[in-house]
Amino acid sequence: MPKVRAFEVSPLPFEVLASLETLGYRIAQARKERGLSQRELAGLMGVSPQTALFVEQGRPTVQIGHYARAAWLLELGDVPLLSLLAPSYGTEA
Repeated sequence: MPKVRAFEVSPLPFEVLASLETLGYRIAQARKERGLSQRELAGLMGVSPQTALFVEQGRPTVQIGHYARAAWLLELGDVPLLSLLAPSYGTEA
């Protein structure tokens, strides 16, 4: 029986996916501005080159810690990793 991943059963909201893609793009741009290859960034992050590629693509299956480490290494201090607002349930404004 094939493995079923949680995101295949319950996909992430579009806004979350778009945020991850934007973050990945920012990480890729910062890496290029610093003259680092993906392999060099992967080495600094302590991950495989494929994982570094997936970070830059904004893949939802990548651990959030990898995004955080890349942003930290590339000194992207203005990147809010948890700035998404969840919808309100059962609350009145």
